[in-house]
Amino acid sequence: MTGAAVAPTTGQPGVGTFVRLKLTLLRNGFRRSPWQVVAFVLGAVWALGIVGVVGSGLLALRFSGTDVAGPVVVGGGTLLVLGWALVPLVAFGVDETLDPTRFATFGVARRRLVPGLLLAGLLGLPGLVTALLAVAAVVTFSRGPAATAFGVPALAVFVLTAVAASRATTTAAAALLRRRRTRDAVAVLGGLVLVCFGPLFNVVLGRAGSGLAELADLGRRVAGVASWTPPGFAVAAAADAAAGRWGLAALRLVLAVVVLGLLLAAWALALGPAGTGPAGQAAASAPADERRHPVLDRLPDTPAWAPATAVAVRCARYWRRDPRYLVSAASLVVIPLLLVVLPLSQGGSVGSWPLAAGPAIAFVMGWSLHNDVAYDHSAFALHVATGLRGRDDRAGRVLAAALWQLPLLLVASVGGCLLAGHPELLPAVLGAALALFGASLGVSSVASALVPYPAPAPGDNPFQTPKGASAATVGVQFGTSAVTTVVALPTLVPAVIALVGPSWVGWIALPVGLATGIVLPWVGVVQGGAVLDRRAPEVLARVSSS
Repeated sequence: MTGAAVAPTTGQPGVGTFVRLKLTLLRNGFRRSPWQVVAFVLGAVWALGIVGVVGSGLLALRFSGTDVAGPVVVGGGTLLVLGWALVPLVAFGVDETLDPTRFATFGVARRRLVPGLLLAGLLGLPGLVTALLAVAAVVTFSRGPAATAFGVPALAVFVLTAVAASRATTTAAAALLRRRRTRDAVAVLGGLVLVCFGPLFNVVLGRAGSGLAELADLGRRVAGVASWTPPGFAVAAAADAAAGRWGLAALRLVLAVVVLGLLLAAWALALGPAGTGPAGQAAASAPADERRHPVLDRLPDTPAWAPATAVAVRCARYWRRDPRYLVSAASLVVIPLLLVVLPLSQGGSVGSWPLAAGPAIAFVMGWSLHNDVAYDHSAFALHVATGLRGRDDRAGRVLAAALWQLPLLLVASVGGCLLAGHPELLPAVLGAALALFGASLGVSSVASALVPYPAPAPGDNPFQTPKGASAATVGVQFGTSAVTTVVALPTLVPAVIALVGPSWVGWIALPVGLATGIVLPWVGVVQGGAVLDRRAPEVLARVSSS
């Protein structure tokens, strides 16, 4: 009994084990997939460009006074940490090469798991870029041996804080999204945070018009505020040391270390007692919502309708409850807000920007289904085992999405025209929106059967990017976007002519868009269903491996 109790705590892996494991997985990934090598090379070129441009600027600041270099580096460093913390929530996700859930059966203590994953998180292009820029910042603040010696640990804390912030926010956000009472509020709050950057740009641009001197003064004041915020403590400490403010530098370095410790503690807490992720098992074992859909339940219960209806009911439940779908739906809230707030933040009126709300939302809504089958993960085996026709699978997914997305499309199109003060352009805007919605649904119905790529599994962090999926994700997303735009061109051309020329041309775009919105989803369901019937085993193997 004693040996059994001690076994989980003995032989615990050290930090070096996680680093070696990350390097091994990356190396094996390159050997397995040439596309991963291509994606890495392209990413490396981009990273070198960023390091070259920003690093050159940091090295040039070495020859400026600390009153100039300090505010610039402090402001940039604060934004970089915020980027690490927030961008994964709304864009690319976080690298999960070393997914904490994979260590559940090994009994790895969180006090070993968190530091190991933290340092392993640096072994990627974003981590390397941040580390190289931190080295350049050390040179910027090398105003003497003492300042250089102080800047090295301070900027090391800065880099670790950035990585820890990314892990803590994505893990905590995933936990919140699995709680039905808070996930909607979190999604809306994230969108509002993005929109709030507009007023900040308004202030900066407004001051820029008043002269460079006032803009520089504004920059110093903003950097002064940032230096007393958690994301700015570490880099501000290095700036203070360079300026000879040693007492203030020591205080901020202590605060930076405290912030890093709190982030690591928050990350460990969000991982759960076993370090397997936030409430993952609870989410997986939660009872299914057996309520029927108020509209779908009224469809005929016949052999022709029942299979597609059953798929639609399940997908509609996903849109209400699954955090992965809720993240996608939350992005729709941000689009109209940005189209209204950003023009206002430039100091002018909204102008014609709201006209794009309907078409933009329509494109994103239909396009969001281009990898829908991957979200089923291993549950897609039920479709294969029962012999469900591919056409019924495609139709059910399209129907579940269209039931709530079409009303939103209509509201965004009408509201955008009224807000822009151009109701006469409603036919053109609505035609473009219907065409983009129908085209994206049709293309997505074929793409998700033809080229599915790995997606977060049910119960996993909805913000993570599965290992080895980056190249496939970029390629498929770019391809489906391009094809959708091309097939919608017969409607988009007259719609654009109506926007810049005679508005009556919009009455041509409306019927063409309506026809496109009806015909293309039907074609996508038929053709995508045929592809799925032929490739069902391959699709199952692909989506189950994510």
